Amino acid sequence: MKKSKVSIIGAGPAGCVAALTLTKLGHEVEVFERDTFPRYRVGESFLPGTLSILTRLGLEEKLDAAAFVKKPSATFLWGQDQAPWTFSFSTPRTSPWVFDHAIQVKREEFDQLLVDEVRERGVTVHESTPVTNVDISAADSVTLTVRQGEESRTVVSDFVIDASGSHSPLARQLKIRRYDEFYKNFAVWSYFKKPDPFEGDLKGTTYSITFEDGWVWMIPLKGDLYSVGLVVDRSKSAEVKELGPERFYRETLAKAKRATALLDGAEMVDEVRIVHDWSYDSEYVSAGRFFLSGDAACFTDPLFSQGVHLATQSAVSAAAAIDRITENPDESDEVHAWYNRTYGETYEQYHEFLASFYTFASFTEPESEFWLKRRISESADERLSRKAWFDRLVEADQGSSDWSIADFRDRASTMIGIGRHQRLELSDEFSDDELNVARVQWISRLTKDLNSIKRLQWNGGEVRLEPFYKVDPEGFTLQRKQVIGNEAGVDMVKWPLEEEHREIFEALLKEDLGYKEVIRRLSETGKQELSSQIVIRLMEAGLVTGYDKNDQPVFIQDRLRFDGVGVEYEV
Repeated sequence: MKKSKVSIIGAGPAGCVAALTLTKLGHEVEVFERDTFPRYRVGESFLPGTLSILTRLGLEEKLDAAAFVKKPSATFLWGQDQAPWTFSFSTPRTSPWVFDHAIQVKREEFDQLLVDEVRERGVTVHESTPVTNVDISAADSVTLTVRQGEESRTVVSDFVIDASGSHSPLARQLKIRRYDEFYKNFAVWSYFKKPDPFEGDLKGTTYSITFEDGWVWMIPLKGDLYSVGLVVDRSKSAEVKELGPERFYRETLAKAKRATALLDGAEMVDEVRIVHDWSYDSEYVSAGRFFLSGDAACFTDPLFSQGVHLATQSAVSAAAAIDRITENPDESDEVHAWYNRTYGETYEQYHEFLASFYTFASFTEPESEFWLKRRISESADERLSRKAWFDRLVEADQGSSDWSIADFRDRASTMIGIGRHQRLELSDEFSDDELNVARVQWISRLTKDLNSIKRLQWNGGEVRLEPFYKVDPEGFTLQRKQVIGNEAGVDMVKWPLEEEHREIFEALLKEDLGYKEVIRRLSETGKQELSSQIVIRLMEAGLVTGYDKNDQPVFIQDRLRFDGVGVEYEV
């Protein structure tokens, strides 16, 4: 086996997970961190997929010993006069590393745990060692300039992963960062001493609570602490300067009546902190001998707690990519194309998901500056000009008399409906089981719609298998697979398929096959459990269209998806 030397910039979750993955794959790793641990960070609420990655890297026992707060769900008081709804993480445990919960952590403790684990596995971690320059001009190596005290030195390695967060030296050097025009928010937060008010299925849940000027996060942490943050429009910056951070925080939080009711007079026990300019992506996230990972590459918004998951998922992917290029240098361009595409698509998925929920709330809250700016209602929205997901919506708007951009407000409605509580107020009487009725109804409607499809049409003149990569879920190697697509370059990459599956869909070019027949044929190839999901994903990708007995199109509502929940982890 060939071995590479990899320098990692940053010892946060992305840097440590990259180091652990590369070590698992047999490579030599050195980490350079500008701060001294333990150090404070926000970003305390995780997704189940993050727990899954950490478990597969061998940290389950230490995470259990740390006794972080168990997070079973995320609960939303989202929209004025709306019943609460809960996004439950409950899911069948189809493998030992699929989880029905996440954790909420104090980042100084959690990040220290990761750094200690990295060191225990033989990796050198240099703290208080900022990277001042990254030279990527050589074809076969990278040279870092690092500063330790008053001295500077150079470090040569085969690859570099920049996992240094929003202060990324590589993103700054390359001038590839693009700030988002839609999520022009900033956050102000502090901590309150308060035990969790619930003992039932809401115990440990996070809260996202809308009010006139934005929304509030409330995250329970061990030690009877709540992290309480305000997300407001950038235009409020002048008010912060006028009032000072603490007065602005207290006065603005007081407007969020449902949040203050939950706090119930709790004492604020920490300073007020502020973060600006967090929403951005990059023109590209890897090339040659470098990879950007985590916040060094992109960040959307704290809603739905996807930051640390995107960091750890991208870290595993970057490590797997380096391992693949080391063994197969002739595949370098293809691997970078895979990394850039999958990272970009995951970011876009989150971006669309969050925009749908902001738009939904904007029609229920007072028409304040914050909510009017978070509304998507027309195709000529220049703030979203770079977003592929919005381009697809505009195309659908222009090509259909039954759907328009104005209907985007309803994209979040299905998920909200499935999780809606039976009471208007939060209560310990809430049980995750009460959501089962809505789940069953949704599945029944979907099944009925699918079964009504009497003819599936392949959209294109050819059915092709194209090369693609997938990260092995246990070994974390990057494996070459095949995915199905057409001659126009449209494909479905969620699940790899083989020639026998391609032939099933090629038959659609010659025969009238309904949904049930295609499912039967897929099941005969061993894809019984995934057969309906494959067809749904092909429809979402635009590769397949279904028609009913009257030869009218059957519309299957695109599911709002994002990685890190359920059983379909991307990594």
